Amino acid sequence: MRHISPVYFLFLSLSLLISSCQSMRLKRAFVQSGLNQFHTGVLIQSSTGKVVFSEQADKYFMPASNVKLLTLLVAKSILPDSVPSFQYQEKGDSLYFWGTGDPSTLHEKLKNVALWNFLQQSNKNLVYADNPQHVLPQGAGWAWDDYQDYYAAETTTLPLFGNLAHFTNTGKSWKVIPSNFQNSIQMTADKEASRERNANQFRLPKAQLSSSPTRITIPFLTSPALTAQILSDTLHKKVNYRSAKPDPNLVKTIYSSKLDSLLVPLLHFSDNMVGEQLIYLIGAQKGWNGPTNQIISRLTQEPGFEFLKELKWVDGSGLSRYNLFRPKDMVFILQKLQEKLSDSQWKFLLPELGRSGTLKSMKLTNPISRAWAKSGSFGNTYNLTGYYKNSRGKLYLFSIMTNLANQSVAINKKQILEFLNSLN
Repeated sequence: MRHISPVYFLFLSLSLLISSCQSMRLKRAFVQSGLNQFHTGVLIQSSTGKVVFSEQADKYFMPASNVKLLTLLVAKSILPDSVPSFQYQEKGDSLYFWGTGDPSTLHEKLKNVALWNFLQQSNKNLVYADNPQHVLPQGAGWAWDDYQDYYAAETTTLPLFGNLAHFTNTGKSWKVIPSNFQNSIQMTADKEASRERNANQFRLPKAQLSSSPTRITIPFLTSPALTAQILSDTLHKKVNYRSAKPDPNLVKTIYSSKLDSLLVPLLHFSDNMVGEQLIYLIGAQKGWNGPTNQIISRLTQEPGFEFLKELKWVDGSGLSRYNLFRPKDMVFILQKLQEKLSDSQWKFLLPELGRSGTLKSMKLTNPISRAWAKSGSFGNTYNLTGYYKNSRGKLYLFSIMTNLANQSVAINKKQILEFLNSLN
């Protein structure tokens, strides 16, 4: 029988006592924060994998934008460092081109003009050739009345201008980009701007023309024919639309910006459109056609992604109420990200509490502590998942998921922050 030294036994006893005290302290903080009053799941574990606190960690929750952490993991696992921006193939006197899902083409902030330059330099007949059957403009489980909110831009294989109409008040009139919609503006006495449900007809408030410069952004209804039309007007040369399949032996891919240029807005500003388009980029990289559900279904068969079968994952952004993840799934994703990324990489990509992105206003009590995380929210739901480094330098992986709280998201956020501070 192996002899256990008194020193080792004392060390083991102290470790168990400290662990027990920490668990009791976290349980007390959990109750004091009020999180126990709602459907809340929590998993906190040390960087060594030791669970320090668990509460309904194996129950399913609507993750909202916490889904973007999974989108990040899959994107970093499959996509190259440079984004495959579009594909093309020459046939006689025509140049056929297809989208890959890249969201940055002519985007106001991402500013990718690779396709525009390529088409501008071509002397051939230009043919946009995507198949509309391979994409669904809106995700399953999205709220239908989000259709005119900027964060619910439609999904396409070749997004232009972020699939958003950008209206600017010039003092005398409203100017719009893309310019195709200039004749689709109706001036009204309404206080708010709006769009017809099933048409690209925009109602803009006349009263705001006399106010200070104003920007309004509304998603437009997409179609392959409209994509070709917008390109024609932007290039000042004809672009035709004709659905055709690329020849896998002849089609070529043009790469544009760095992948991280998409991942930073995905995480720091919770850009839903980027999240949805990344799924199509992943599909294009693997040679799979959409829609989103087909790409996700094929991902579950890929080596290393077997864990996806235990989730209900339906979109890249988290807008869908159909998504169902558990706190233990979220922490597992954090572990996989640590395996895939260096510390400096995930610290760069994730917003930091009190310092950047959507978490800039969430300040930790101890100024020495730091946390990098992704939030996720919609009505009655607020989740926070990420990495917490306390004032003693100890790193924790955590996921706190709260659903069905009949109160404002601001209160949920305050309660989660109060509980998170107890890790110090």
